Amino acid sequence: MTIRPNTSTRPNTSTSLYAKYAADAARNYEDHFVPAIGTPFARRLLATAKLAPGERVLDVACGTGLAARLAVEAVGPQGTVSGLDPTPGMLAMARSASPGGIDWYEAPAEAMPLPDAAFDVVLCSMGLQFFEDKEQGLREMRRVLAPGGRAVVSTPGPTPPLFEAIDAALTAHVGADASCFVHAVFSVHDPAEARQLFTGAGFDDVEIETGTVPLRVPPPADLFWQYVQSTPLAAVAAGLDEAARAALERDVVERCQPFVDGDATVMEPGVLVATGRVSGR
Repeated sequence: MTIRPNTSTRPNTSTSLYAKYAADAARNYEDHFVPAIGTPFARRLLATAKLAPGERVLDVACGTGLAARLAVEAVGPQGTVSGLDPTPGMLAMARSASPGGIDWYEAPAEAMPLPDAAFDVVLCSMGLQFFEDKEQGLREMRRVLAPGGRAVVSTPGPTPPLFEAIDAALTAHVGADASCFVHAVFSVHDPAEARQLFTGAGFDDVEIETGTVPLRVPPPADLFWQYVQSTPLAAVAAGLDEAARAALERDVVERCQPFVDGDATVMEPGVLVATGRVSGR
């Protein structure tokens, strides 16, 4: 692909874009992250999971319920789908954006209020990296799986160059602490680490796949404010005055020019998909 930088002169838009994307985080996540980034990653996860009609599926760290919605299509009317997330706002959005028939649970992955051996498949799309105790979260996934069941988990990383550029702008204008979330997003991408986590949690026949997910996302300024307003970085942005936000946006746009292709920004982040099984039937 030939990357075509956007060299047109653009007026300062930081105030209008900041305000445009200043809805609640769950709404921004569903409206912007899910179509551009979440859906390609979730479809990659489900391609590995190979859900079958009639299976019982749990989507852990479900966010606004994207993987759960895709699972409903795969398991059909004879299957069941549940979603679990610790954030009330995300679950409220999941309920409003999803079809009926999905059961929702508000809880962290490390302490699921669910019975043993209740599911055939546990999915987790880009959530493991945020668990406070990753191995405990995986132990809980194993606990709720029936004998013969499988957990299929995806994580992005390493940090793609586009987000390295965004991280550099945040560090320069706000400080190193502001980039912590960027590092957290891409913090679990090493196959050996993922295998150790799964085996430590008691899974058998652990398989690790790695690859990339080509993405075309909005232009840099829109992408940046969508990203900020969908994450804990929203609190950081709220603490900046208009001039500081304008300077930050200008720097982001300049640093991201190498990734602009016409009216979109392109990137090809890495993805790790790990599958662990529970022996027996």
